[in-house]
Amino acid sequence: MGSPSAPDQHSPDHIPYTHVRPPGLEFAMGIALFSVVLLVFNGVQSGVFIKGLLKLTPELGSFRFGLFRDPLFNVRLKELSTHGDLVAQATLWGGLAGLVAILVSVGLWKRGNAAFFLGLKRPALRQTLIWIGAFLLIAVAFEVLAALTDAFSTDFMEKILKSTTNLALLLLGVGIMAPFFEEFLLRGLLLGSIRHLTDEHTAVAITAGVFALMHLQYSWTVMLLIVPMGVVFGYARTRSGSIWVPVLLHMINNSATVLLG
Repeated sequence: MGSPSAPDQHSPDHIPYTHVRPPGLEFAMGIALFSVVLLVFNGVQSGVFIKGLLKLTPELGSFRFGLFRDPLFNVRLKELSTHGDLVAQATLWGGLAGLVAILVSVGLWKRGNAAFFLGLKRPALRQTLIWIGAFLLIAVAFEVLAALTDAFSTDFMEKILKSTTNLALLLLGVGIMAPFFEEFLLRGLLLGSIRHLTDEHTAVAITAGVFALMHLQYSWTVMLLIVPMGVVFGYARTRSGSIWVPVLLHMINNSATVLLG
């Protein structure tokens, strides 16, 4: 396995500074922060969603102990799981809370090296164009597969789009905030933590797998397509040395889904 002291020759994401703590401890710290950020994200997202659900279901009253055991609550939870306005609000506020948690925790952890760790540098235009091209090629391939067989199609976003009353809010939540949060979480915090112990390719593969697992709302066949997309995002991050390249690609993908259906 690779190590920060022996970086990949072709990967600009290697860690050039000397660790005060052993790499294994740095990795453990990163995974711990990753878990905390997920808890913050899921907590805020769930809270916002439940608040919206209660607003749309006045017969449930206000939040109370035992609400989750109420049959009506569980019925409405299933019915509204693809409600566009609720999904947009929950994604927006959950993603914002998670993003702030990442920036604050990594800032306190890495201090002067936080910007490098997260890949906040401005990417080179050539690298950006190369990865936009690679992403467009894989996106076209996915569209062809979806057209050839129903196995690679899904009605999840279709239901969300049909139920939304505020397309701008949906675009802000799903098209912009979700890519920011997911890329800073996966190709920022998680990939950077894994790179303390292993090489570029292993880190990219692991983050791509986690990326797929974060989209369990889709069928397993669609998740198979999400994995190579995660691989493209991962290499876009490591080869460009900048988190902004996968953020841009992810935003293009999600925004196109919202605007084009």
